Amino acid sequence: MSASAESEDKRPASRRVADDLIARIEADEFAPGASLPPYRQLADHYDVAVNTAIAAVKLVRDAGLVTIKRHVGAQVRDRTEDVDVAGEINAVRQAVVGLRVEVDRVSAELADLEARLAMLAERSGSDTT
Repeated sequence: MSASAESEDKRPASRRVADDLIARIEADEFAPGASLPPYRQLADHYDVAVNTAIAAVKLVRDAGLVTIKRHVGAQVRDRTEDVDVAGEINAVRQAVVGLRVEVDRVSAELADLEARLAMLAERSGSDTT
């Protein structure tokens, strides 16, 4: 980002850095389980103070994208495990109900066809098997 573009951006520096890190995580630049660069390296990369880099990473943590561990740093969370269990249960229940209705319909159609086949076979004197 150019110096003039930065001066026009009214967001605090920590928010700008956090937003960029979020975009990079969402673009899979940092895979789940990967560590973000150390704070000092982030500060150098974004040309901000180390405290600003720390604040930015905390914003990314607050967005649920990383965990911060003492002496380890910030690691990207595996969000594939973030599942709305109640929502999933409801969706599966609805799918089961839909399948039962479809199975009942197909079973009735099959029974009708089998009865028709038996009647036609009886009329023609042929074996249905």
